[in-house]
Amino acid sequence: MQEELTYEQAMERLEALTQQMERGEIGIDEMAKRLQEAQRLMQFCKERLYESEKNCKSLLQIDENV
Repeated sequence: MQEELTYEQAMERLEALTQQMERGEIGIDEMAKRLQEAQRLMQFCKERLYESEKNCKSLLQIDENV
């Protein structure tokens, strides 16, 4: 991603893209670009969730050791 997005911003963009696609607001020529953007956003969200989960597990493990 060129700009640093938050997880919430990425999800909002994904939801907007999904709604545009469902309503047929995106022409066939633009569809491939939008699908690529959606794929990048999904990967970004997946990585953020993974990192958050890893950090939470680490914090919980530290807390148990204290």
